[in-house]
Amino acid sequence: MQHIESPPFIPQSDAEQQTKRLSTIFLLIAAISILIGIFHASSLLFVNDDAFITFRYAKNLVNGLGLVYNAVERVEGYTNFLWTLIIALGMKLGFDPVPFSTTLGICFYVCNLLLFIYLSWKFRSTGKGRYLFIPLTAIVLCVHRDFSAYATSGLETSMFTFLVSAGFALLLFADSNKRMFIAGCIFVLAMMTRPDGFLFLTASVFYLFITKEKPLKSIVYFMLPSAVIFLPYWLWRYNYYGFFFPNTFYAKSIDLPYYSQGFEYAYLYLKTYYGITLIFILGGLFTWRWIKSLDKKNLPVSVWTHLREKNNRPILLASLFCVIYTLFIIRIGGDFMHARFFIPITPLLYFIIEMLINRITHKLPNLIFSILILLTTIFRNDLYSQEISVGYVVDEAKFYTFENLKNSKKDGELIRKYTEGLPVRIAFWGAGLRFIYYADPYYAIESMAGLTDTGLAHRTLLKRGRPGHEKSAPLSYLRFKKVNFYFGPLGLPPQNQLPLNAIIFDSLLAEIIVYDNAIMSHLAKYPELKFVRIPEFIDKYFTKNQSYSIDNVKEDYVFLKSFYFAYNNDTLREQKFLSYFEEHKTDPFSIKQ
Repeated sequence: MQHIESPPFIPQSDAEQQTKRLSTIFLLIAAISILIGIFHASSLLFVNDDAFITFRYAKNLVNGLGLVYNAVERVEGYTNFLWTLIIALGMKLGFDPVPFSTTLGICFYVCNLLLFIYLSWKFRSTGKGRYLFIPLTAIVLCVHRDFSAYATSGLETSMFTFLVSAGFALLLFADSNKRMFIAGCIFVLAMMTRPDGFLFLTASVFYLFITKEKPLKSIVYFMLPSAVIFLPYWLWRYNYYGFFFPNTFYAKSIDLPYYSQGFEYAYLYLKTYYGITLIFILGGLFTWRWIKSLDKKNLPVSVWTHLREKNNRPILLASLFCVIYTLFIIRIGGDFMHARFFIPITPLLYFIIEMLINRITHKLPNLIFSILILLTTIFRNDLYSQEISVGYVVDEAKFYTFENLKNSKKDGELIRKYTEGLPVRIAFWGAGLRFIYYADPYYAIESMAGLTDTGLAHRTLLKRGRPGHEKSAPLSYLRFKKVNFYFGPLGLPPQNQLPLNAIIFDSLLAEIIVYDNAIMSHLAKYPELKFVRIPEFIDKYFTKNQSYSIDNVKEDYVFLKSFYFAYNNDTLREQKFLSYFEEHKTDPFSIKQ
């Protein structure tokens, strides 16, 4: 029998064993980070009021009314087309949009963490030697309060951030035309999720022009999905809604620069997460070393060559994304929601810091900088510990609690109980978006900014104020839109003296904008509803008008004309006023209305 010798045992080198140990530690830390992130995001769960715009559009789409806020008109009051379709699909399958959207947001949040764990792994070898290598960006993101809060909110923020990050990652590894095309598809999805995805597409074109041997060919493959997917989509939405940009673009006056508020918004974010300032220190050191390495005799070629080096590409692309998007945020005045606009580039900001730490530090300094950026994120400067707002900027996660949602749902269902099936038109103040979703009126108009109304959105803005809250509707406009009730900030009526233009739905007070006899006669069937019956009021008016001066009567008529007579065929009662003016030789048409 032939004797077969076993191969000699080759022991692993110390370097291989160390790499294996470090890899195990890396994966363990990554897994723990994901668990911490899920717990953190879940603990900050909230649903923003703007999400209920999406929910109403999705509900109307599912109900066959089209992608509209009100069945009688087409207004593009959302900026998250793809997210709206996904929410509509969930509703079609029977899911409540509130838990469905928040759960979906956390799923995309986890995808963000996994993506940057992968990127940290892929670029781990760029360091100069460390005690260990860790997924620093993912660790920081899982303890980042606002990044974790906006994993929920019911908004598209988490999904949009993932698409931007995924497009970023694909571009870094796009070494073929096929991958370039796929990267282009991802950015199309980002633009269909939010229009500002176009900025990242633009930044990507600059990156390809700088780094590719044949940039024009790469750019053609990259832009091809925009031509075959996004352009037809845009033409459809332009034909459907009739405007170049979504209605919110005009409502929030994004075409007008608002630099002072934009700088304030950026400052508040940087003041909160002050550890991000390390990007300037580390970036300065990296740039200094980079300049020292350039060939001064042939500087232009040397600069171009260094920019195109693979090791520099993650920093270059992430920097292009962050700089272009930050300039956009500053120009438009930021947002009224603290940190929200910075969420899409937050992973990239920390990834730049991670790459810079790996490139310019080693061993103990590397570890110190990593711990420093982690601690400054955990122990952020909470600007909203005492108040929920700083200037025009609000910490929405603290404001929109689930107790608030519960009350809004209760109030909305109360109104729906009385108005369902009636052609009721309701105007509401911004935060009423939740209430309106549950009330589900025939027609609703957001009257603080014109988010759902083209007339308000396109009004000329004379004075800047809180971003997204600068175009409130005057009473004359609400009457032009034939609004029946307004729900918003109102002063309580004097006790036992209910004004002619007030109605109390059980305990919920609203202002009557236009008194519609047909609607109010129906509501009069409910004894628990309190309001003045205008026909009865007019019938009794002239039995005690002896105590009224002619000026009082004129004033009452002016009010009733715009409040009641202009919208109801009640010539007999109006004639009583006109006869009174004729008797007192006063021309009613001279009354200013």
